Amino acid sequence: MNQKGRFQSAVLATMDGLPIASVPSSFDADTTTAMVSLVRALINRVYHQLHLAKVDEVSLIGGDGKRLVCRYFTHDGEDFLLAVVAPPDQSYRRVTTQAIRAIKVGLSGQGHG
Repeated sequence: MNQKGRFQSAVLATMDGLPIASVPSSFDADTTTAMVSLVRALINRVYHQLHLAKVDEVSLIGGDGKRLVCRYFTHDGEDFLLAVVAPPDQSYRRVTTQAIRAIKVGLSGQGHG
């Protein structure tokens, strides 16, 4: 996924912020997970105060064009998030959607031929 999307970092975590998997990068996985947890807390606040439907994605774009993308998904009643750092002007949605599908298959135990 990181190669296909040219992502600089990727972290799969629970909604509690517990990292499940990460791809080695120049970014510290704990720092990325902490940022994701802050975004999650913000989403929860907005959800409860504005009564918005469940959010499936949040993106933060830096002044240099890099983007922190947090994709949220549910599998077997448990919520997860996939966070990636994408370079400027890089399409990420299709790649992260494919990754989420593959993660769900892996979580189901169906990924083992």
